Amino acid sequence: MMAFRSFRLAGLSPDLYIIEMVAAATLTVYAWHSLTPDDRPGSLRDKWNRNARPFHRLFLTISVITLIYLSRKITGHYYALLPAVLLTVYYMSAGFLKFPIHGKTLVLALTWTYATMLMPLLLSGHTLLWPIILPAFILELIYIYLICLFFDHRDAAVDKPRHWTFRSTVRVLTMMMLTVIAFTIAIVWAWMAGVSHLWLIAKSGLMLWLVVTSGFSLRTRSDGWYYGFLDGMLGVDVLFLFAC
Repeated sequence: MMAFRSFRLAGLSPDLYIIEMVAAATLTVYAWHSLTPDDRPGSLRDKWNRNARPFHRLFLTISVITLIYLSRKITGHYYALLPAVLLTVYYMSAGFLKFPIHGKTLVLALTWTYATMLMPLLLSGHTLLWPIILPAFILELIYIYLICLFFDHRDAAVDKPRHWTFRSTVRVLTMMMLTVIAFTIAIVWAWMAGVSHLWLIAKSGLMLWLVVTSGFSLRTRSDGWYYGFLDGMLGVDVLFLFAC
């Protein structure tokens, strides 16, 4: 959905092969991640992963084969894969090898934003309108960073001492304030650059909703809230683009 959104924002016809490849790559990473023991002990996700290890191994095999098959249909521009691959390997290797990730929250946000916004467009081989794409990318990065910030705060007890975390309430609130300020500046920049105004209005409303519900996000440990609501907030703005 997010890769489809990126093509629409850039004024390009969505390339289904690239979108399918991004989906297969995402499923590959999720299946791979499910085999690493870094979930919160006792959480629903931890129990699910432990009980479904054989399923995840099978799913990883199928998704990798699918990814390889779809990758063969994309001619050239493979350089665009490198940033996403390096960032993903860096993050996933930390789980296997137990070394600290510097800037974990930013690494997660940057990986997801690049893989769903810039990478699909670069793989398509089209000449990008950077005055439009760059502010949209920055705006998306800030938005996703706030969602990753909530996850980082929730998982602080598990991450310490491997990662510098946002466990302190004051620290989290400070970063939230800075994120909102940066988002406001990015909105103005993107609006003046000519990014879809409908998308920007929708994104502003979603950001406001994240801020309004931030108190609950910082208190709850509900897997349903995090993997249902917050993860869902990553891509729901694509629905507004169908009206563009």
